[in-house]
Amino acid sequence: MSENTTVIERAVTTTDPALLSRYWIGAAGLGLFLSIGVGFLAGLERLDLSTASIFDGADVIFQLWSAHRVGLVLLAVLPLILGLATAVVPRQVGASSLAFPRMAAAGFWVWLFGAAITVTGFAVDGGVGAPGATSQTQAVAITLVGIMMVLLGIGATTICVLTTVVAGRSSGMSLGDVPAFSWSMLVAGTMWMLTLPVLMGNLLLVYVDLRGRSAVRFGAEEAIWEQLSWAFTNPQVYLWALPLLGIVADIIPVSVKAKLNTNRMFGAICLLGFVGFGAYAQTYFDLGTPVRQEAFSVAAAFVAVLAMLMALGALAGSLRNGAKETDASSATPLVLAMLSLLLLLVGTVVGALNAVESLDLAGTSAIGAQMIFTLAAMLVGMVAGLSWWGDLVAGRATPQRPLLITGLLLTLGLGLVGVADLINGFNGLNDFTGAVLSEAGNSGSAVDTLNLIVVIGLGMALVGALNGMISGCQHLRSSEPAVANPWGGTTLEWSDNEGSA
Repeated sequence: MSENTTVIERAVTTTDPALLSRYWIGAAGLGLFLSIGVGFLAGLERLDLSTASIFDGADVIFQLWSAHRVGLVLLAVLPLILGLATAVVPRQVGASSLAFPRMAAAGFWVWLFGAAITVTGFAVDGGVGAPGATSQTQAVAITLVGIMMVLLGIGATTICVLTTVVAGRSSGMSLGDVPAFSWSMLVAGTMWMLTLPVLMGNLLLVYVDLRGRSAVRFGAEEAIWEQLSWAFTNPQVYLWALPLLGIVADIIPVSVKAKLNTNRMFGAICLLGFVGFGAYAQTYFDLGTPVRQEAFSVAAAFVAVLAMLMALGALAGSLRNGAKETDASSATPLVLAMLSLLLLLVGTVVGALNAVESLDLAGTSAIGAQMIFTLAAMLVGMVAGLSWWGDLVAGRATPQRPLLITGLLLTLGLGLVGVADLINGFNGLNDFTGAVLSEAGNSGSAVDTLNLIVVIGLGMALVGALNGMISGCQHLRSSEPAVANPWGGTTLEWSDNEGSA
């Protein structure tokens, strides 16, 4: 690159995987803070909708609540995963660089512009509201365009990561030799590329409907949330959790100095990926096939539990055969990895409970509880991954205590949200308690108490996200050099520390 180029030009045109990784992670941190913040504000209002003073009516509050859910997945969790993968996967497989680096850079900027458009659309009353919402059609259309750009950017970067694993491996490394995180990205990325286009096509149909094609009826504005939320529900949500299993499978065996049963772990990841992929077979509209849909949902829910037990069995074997005392320096990533596994297990069990017909949890907030537990697991797992590979990502020594505080706050905060939503589900309440005025604002009711717990939990998670952003900025400004191999790892990313600075 010419020496005459400015800092901004170099930043915008860079194809350096380490720098792109920081872009993804930094933007995702902001997306996480905004998503949780919007959920917190919506939670404050739904304590008593009869005296709502921040926003105008239940429809607007529902739009913000849906923005909270969309943001957690598309503006926080997935970018965090791709940010970590962009820096770590090429080094794990011994690749000289990320495949198609220009495409990877373009993917980030398309995602970023799409995220900005999505946020703008929500801000001007373009949220995917409740049935009968009165939001502006043009703003809703803008929101849909933004989400489709987000999906396009994610897809482009995912292709680069997949190609790196498949075609960029060092000589002599088979797929069976690929480290766990790269393997999980291979499975997850493949499933994303098979399912995200389905979601994009579905949103395109709704967009066509909104643009006034009267001969076409895809549900219009009243069904947008139902169309979009497909990506966040059972079993599709497990596809976002697959990289978590790869992260903990790389952290735990090294931390306890034991081998991992890779066949069992890789098999569990593939099984969970297959279950999540099956979500594409579920219909978005009532096509009169409830029996088949129910049978599939029940099977998927319990197969997911089986996959989780396989993964836990492999990791338990490492813990059982590992050293009696672990190095204190690895305490933070190890603790966070274990907490993320616990949250994922709870989310998987809740998903299985949702499939039990006698419990009658379908359509209740128990569905949201599964999503919250699973996404919380992914977020805490990503904090564990940043604690583990932070030196590679930033090129500087990673402070562990701030990351531990962030992970604990996210665990406790989102855990409270999930528990409250689960209890609301057993009480037969809908996924957004208070979308109907009669379901909230009753002084002294159990609903109000549980809504208060949700607000407290989101407040704690918000503080955790803010702490993570501040500590991340301090990390990048630190002058302490990175440690070449702080954990004693044996995989290729620890063989040198070049290119991360």
